[in-house]
Amino acid sequence: MTTLYVIGNGFDLWHGLPTDYASFYSYAEDVLDEMDAYYVGRGHLGTPWHDFENCLGTYDWQLFFDEYNEVDVMSESFRPSELYGLEDELVEKTTSHIEGLRELFQEWVRSIDVSSAKSKVVFEPDSKFLTFNYTNTLQSVYEIAENCIFHIHGSVAGYDELIFGHGVEIEEELELDENGDSNRSMFTDSENPAKSPLYAFKKPVEEIIANNSQYFASLSGVSRIVVIGHSLNDIDIPYFEEIRKSTRGSKWVVYCYRESDAQHYQYQLERCLVSSNDIEFRAYP
Repeated sequence: MTTLYVIGNGFDLWHGLPTDYASFYSYAEDVLDEMDAYYVGRGHLGTPWHDFENCLGTYDWQLFFDEYNEVDVMSESFRPSELYGLEDELVEKTTSHIEGLRELFQEWVRSIDVSSAKSKVVFEPDSKFLTFNYTNTLQSVYEIAENCIFHIHGSVAGYDELIFGHGVEIEEELELDENGDSNRSMFTDSENPAKSPLYAFKKPVEEIIANNSQYFASLSGVSRIVVIGHSLNDIDIPYFEEIRKSTRGSKWVVYCYRESDAQHYQYQLERCLVSSNDIEFRAYP
């Protein structure tokens, strides 16, 4: 029987590692405080950036645009070149904003020291691991071979950018209104770069699945899936749907911090067409 372990951030937290977003805020407080005016959801539950990835989906491009737009098209001294200058400035500012936040996040992840973590669970031999975590806890603490682990969003051990972001559906403005008139304005070209962080920080889940179709197909021999530390949040549900498709009839074991979590996990897995008869819930040891 081949087991696939699906590992989420709760796994690292269970091992006492500071991988929660409150720790990220503590690490990058000064920079995040400068950015928070543009993210209307950053104060969720009273803790700044408590839900970092979802906060990214609350980006208000209009606030960003208004901060830099000093063009008065009604002024007698107005020149069209001012609009080009505004567009160039916004491209520069949003590029800096996006790259700065990405670099900051990656610096924080790479600063997390897993050396103090101790093993807490015994994994079945010859298992596969799909981890949503960026850390090397599995390799360092449990001595799991790298070729047994699939880092679906990247790893500190790799050279690619770490993948993170929100799952908000972005509404595209139609080129024409209901009367067939153009929705473009004099500011459209300069507004577009102001909107770019919302696109840049959208997690490309469908693209990731498509690019890794061979990996999901390779799970056909798995008969047992064990989920440890993943909240089964909406944005990641498509991954679990792919796992289910490749492992039809498999048994699922989900670890819960609280007994009340089981209802949410069952609902989310049933959305993926996993039968309730195939789901078992366990408390953390």
